[in-house]
Order: sequence, then C-alpha cells, then structure tokens
Amino acid sequence: MNLIQKIHKQDDAHGRHAHDEASHTPKAPFWVRYYDAIVGLVTLGRTRSMHQGTIRLANLRPGDALLDVGCGTGKLIFAAEKVIGGAGTAVGLDVEAGMIAQAKENAAKAHSPATFDVASITQIPYPDDSFDVATSSLVYHHLSPAEKSEGLREVWRVLRPNGRLLIVDLNPSRRGLAVRLPGHNQLAQEDYVSREVVEQMQAAGFTNITSGAHPFKQLSFAVGTKNA
Repeated sequence: MNLIQKIHKQDDAHGRHAHDEASHTPKAPFWVRYYDAIVGLVTLGRTRSMHQGTIRLANLRPGDALLDVGCGTGKLIFAAEKVIGGAGTAVGLDVEAGMIAQAKENAAKAHSPATFDVASITQIPYPDDSFDVATSSLVYHHLSPAEKSEGLREVWRVLRPNGRLLIVDLNPSRRGLAVRLPGHNQLAQEDYVSREVVEQMQAAGFTNITSGAHPFKQLSFAVGTKNA
C-alpha cells in the first residue's frame, strides 16, 4: 500500500472520505480545455522541454513521493511519473476546481495513477513528512506575501527530512512573451526568484538553497532542503 492509498483510507469525523469534494469535481469549464494550448503557444511549442528542465532541477529519483503545488492540468506530473516510476507516487494540488477536473481527465487518458485535489498551498491536506519532493511551477508570483510565508511553512511540514522544494517562476529580466501576459506586470524587472524567493525559503527553515537560471530562458529557479 503506497502513501496515497494509506492517506485515502483515512475518514474524517463525519465518516466521509477526506477528499470526497475533490473526487466529485465538476467537468472542466470551457476555458480550461484550451489552457494547455495557450501554454504551448506562449512557450513556442517547448512545454515538454520546459517540464524536462524542471524535472532535472528537482533531482527526482525512482520511488519518490512527489507533490506538485499549483499543478494546473497535470502535465508536469505526467512527465515526472516517467522518472519516479511505479514505485513512486504523485499528487497535484490546485485552487482551481476546473484545473483539477481537467487534470483528472488528462490522467485518465494517460493511464496515470496520480492523485489530484482542490487545495491551497496554505492548507495542504496531507500529513507531516509525506513527500520526498515538492515542486511549484509558475505559481509563486500569484501568491500574496502572507500566502507565500504560510505556504512555505506548509510545504516544509509535509516534506520528509531531507526532502526538497523546487520553485520555478518567471524571470522578468529575461525578455519573453510569458512575462508580458496579463497579470504579470506587477513583477519587478529583475530576477526576483534568486533574491526574494531565496530569502523567503530561508525564513521558512529551508537550507542548502541554490538558485539560478532555468534551462527555459524565461524562468529562474530556487531549490532548498528540509533538514530536521
């Protein structure tokens, strides 16, 4: 019995499955069905290459338990499953119910055993020490300062000792279409990942933090370890 199976056997105080609401997520809305196509357009058809770069930075290994926060339609998880293999487990969280609905549809088509739940980074519905690796890709800049602080502490909680957190986000100092999309003009015109994100990870208790340029030129990364 793997991690996810164990967690899903736990019932809440009312006798209902802890994730019943997520399991009955409605069909993805119309706009979500075009999300992957939009991402493909923005990345000039290099979405798969972008995901492979993120997977290499996460240093995934066979058998790892992976948490992807802000998973969208699940495409990064499906690519990661090729590395963690059948002995590994993968969970995707997103605050948008429509995204989770589409991720579940995509998982069924890909014959993926991944689990997808509607949840926020500030309230991760899993026990302490559950995951070996956590990733967050192109989500962090959407969070408020309070959500960032609380969310990093939550990720630290659910990671196992020596577990790793990888944050990948936009680098506005490297010109590209992605940083010109609506909703991204609030970003400072600098590599804020290597400055702000690193400082916030340190404050949350992560150590051995490194940062730098992502293989996909419009992005930067920061990765740290939970030493407990």
